[in-house]
Amino acid sequence: MATQTGLMVGVRIKEIATRDHSYTNCTVMHSDSIGLVFEVARTVSEGGTIENVVSQVLVPWVNINYVLLMEERT
Repeated sequence: MATQTGLMVGVRIKEIATRDHSYTNCTVMHSDSIGLVFEVARTVSEGGTIENVVSQVLVPWVNINYVLLMEERT
């Protein structure tokens, strides 16, 4: 039987902090012993046009300072 490592796909994350960047309101797409792949929506302004962009980001665990999981109440 395989053991589960990393975070489950679909888990909502409040914040992921690396040395250089902080990402908020992310969703886990893949997680293993090497790194974390997550999706984050952000607003960008390019040439006077403001757009909402969804990015998929891969960050190795060694570059992640901390991960805050989102809290849900029912």
